[in-house]
Amino acid sequence: MTVYTHDLGEDDPGPALRIARWRLQGGHAAARQVRRRVHGALRGWGLGPVAGDLTDHLTTLVQEFLTRTASRARGPIDLRLELRESARLLLGEIRNASAVPSEFGQRALGHGIVALTYGRRPLRDGSRYIHSFAWWQPSTATADG
Repeated sequence: MTVYTHDLGEDDPGPALRIARWRLQGGHAAARQVRRRVHGALRGWGLGPVAGDLTDHLTTLVQEFLTRTASRARGPIDLRLELRESARLLLGEIRNASAVPSEFGQRALGHGIVALTYGRRPLRDGSRYIHSFAWWQPSTATADG
């Protein structure tokens, strides 16, 4: 199910914050679902041609997340997108929806947070740019020695 919310972000005097959330089945099917749903949301938010590039980057990062968690996590994932148009920032949060406590405590099986920034450089050809970085919270804990 997709939920779109148009709220003002806290302490953000700029344009409305746009949010989309999905619960997707894990595994190989997730990448196809991510591509279709994310692209639809970004086009619906009016990002035009850059929506395809952002979708490609985000799909790749979701695939990396699924690869990192494949041996530890089974089941659905939660994907949340947050768009701040004034900052040209797209934040994606990926979590294991079926995370269970590990043998080392109450830590979840892990989650990743992805940030993509995008825009246009003032060149003659009007080149677009996308910069991405990912932060992955470790999904394993070590026992105190």
